[in-house]
Amino acid sequence: MSDRTSPRVAVRAMALLVGAAFKADAPRAALVLGLAPVVGAVAAVTAVGLQRMVNSAVEADLPGMLTAALILAGALVAGQLAGTVAADLRIRLQQRVGLLLDQRIMAMTSGLPHLDHHEYPPYQDQLELLRSHRTSLGSAFGALVENLRALVAFGSTVALLMSVRPEFLLLLLLALPTVLAVRRGERATARAEETTVAPARLRQGLFTTACSPGAAKELRVFGLQEEIAARHRALWEQVDRPRRQAEVRTGMWTSVGWLIFGAGFAGALYLVVTAALRGQASPGDVVLTIALGGQLTGSVSGLIQMLSWMQKTLRAMGYYLWLDDHARARIRPREAGAPAPAAGSDLVLENVSFSYPDAARPVLRDVSLRLPAGRTVAVVGENGAGKTTLVKLLCRLYDPTAGRITYGGSDLADYDVQAWRDRVTACFQDFCRLEFLLQESAGIGDLPRIDDEPAVMDALDRAGASALPGLLPHGLRTQLGPAFPGGTDLSGGQWQKVALTRSIMRDAPILRVLDEPAASLDPASEYEIFRRFQLAAGQTENGTITVFVSHRFATVRTADLIVVLDGGTIRELGSHAELMALDGLYATLYRLHAKGYEETKPSWTDALDKDFDDAPPVGAEL
Repeated sequence: MSDRTSPRVAVRAMALLVGAAFKADAPRAALVLGLAPVVGAVAAVTAVGLQRMVNSAVEADLPGMLTAALILAGALVAGQLAGTVAADLRIRLQQRVGLLLDQRIMAMTSGLPHLDHHEYPPYQDQLELLRSHRTSLGSAFGALVENLRALVAFGSTVALLMSVRPEFLLLLLLALPTVLAVRRGERATARAEETTVAPARLRQGLFTTACSPGAAKELRVFGLQEEIAARHRALWEQVDRPRRQAEVRTGMWTSVGWLIFGAGFAGALYLVVTAALRGQASPGDVVLTIALGGQLTGSVSGLIQMLSWMQKTLRAMGYYLWLDDHARARIRPREAGAPAPAAGSDLVLENVSFSYPDAARPVLRDVSLRLPAGRTVAVVGENGAGKTTLVKLLCRLYDPTAGRITYGGSDLADYDVQAWRDRVTACFQDFCRLEFLLQESAGIGDLPRIDDEPAVMDALDRAGASALPGLLPHGLRTQLGPAFPGGTDLSGGQWQKVALTRSIMRDAPILRVLDEPAASLDPASEYEIFRRFQLAAGQTENGTITVFVSHRFATVRTADLIVVLDGGTIRELGSHAELMALDGLYATLYRLHAKGYEETKPSWTDALDKDFDDAPPVGAEL
């Protein structure tokens, strides 16, 4: 992985931080930046006051003593006021900057058109690093300001020491080994963290599994608590060992740097004291050197701490900039003249292939297929055949790595991605259990109508879930999810029907994708849902294309077109009758599936048989 604290990245990060601070709260940002040098210079001014006070006392100079007292009092008051005000302003500003950057991270992560940052391990590692350092982003501007304060304090202290003896400039050089040791240590820590991020991510996954309600039943039934804990401990050791070694090395390097600086400071004190004994320096110079020496030690210590903080912050900003660069490279600006997809056309795949990043072989290979407008297309095949990947391509969650997909004669890549998705709706196999109010969880399928109660009720009815509001304590206003006070959990089938309702909310979409939409439902319910969508597809004026992925062959046999995927290619294509006559893979899988119903045939299949017998042949129409 590239160095996240390289000079180029550091400059970009600091520019972004200053810009984010002024965008979040410009007045506070200006005040915090303006007060930082004031706070940093107070210590040096105090030392000057002490020098004048001692020299005036030795010379019995009363006006000089009063001037020195005013300098000391002014420095004390100014330091206290500026420090208190700056701290309050910085804390509030950090909160606002953290909120702004959090919102940007959310927007970039959810706004990326493709899913590779969620599914490609190296990208997942980068996101995990960003998540683990996310809290540092809010304090990043504070780190920048504190470093400015520390630099002013250090610089003013060294400048005053040089006014006593110019050779004290060497103290600045003697501080460099400690600074370099801290930088080297931070880079070693960063390397250790980046090389162990994968096991750290796995460890976090185990922790989430152990604490999540979804895994609670199996953890107890199979007695997995100790096994999960043991694996968590093993991963912790794998992560902690290299990181701890990096910290130890950093401590050793820093200690050596402090020894060098300490020896130089002792030498500086010796020079001033011997000069004073020879009458070549005033008592005030000795006091100034001692005072500044103590301040210099504190300044170097503070500067080292601030630099360490800044290094960590810049590293966190480096992960943020990775996401920013990744998003900029993949999010195309919405062009005013970009075509909007017109309704009523066929969706055509032309020699489409797709490979996931670093995959050994393609998931889909040379797929050519026409999805007719106003028809239902069933996609079947064994696990790993490429069904879900095909669905992702149709929804433009990925683009083909070879070939193209066209609609209305135009490549999907020529359409604005959001304009295409505005005309697509879907219910995925791994649907999201959105714990909002029931009306909201269903209504977000068409955001402009999320508060339209009749529209939501109509969609629930078409999804076969019209009875659901009546089963809940507050109807459509019921809070879903057991984690909320007064929240109500749903059964797996009920959650799935809510997800189905979302896919029905949009009126007359171009494409409706149903990827195993009834996995939590019984076969009769799945068949009923399929028939509803099949009838709706032919009735819409724009000719919605309905793609239905299912393992239940009895459900999809009335589809207008059945696509049989095998090993990432189209093995067979046609109607149920045509595929059964072909007596190939589809016929084999269909017979195996139907065998389970031979002895105890459910009553719902009688309706299916009647629907299928009454359905007109569709092969010629396609």
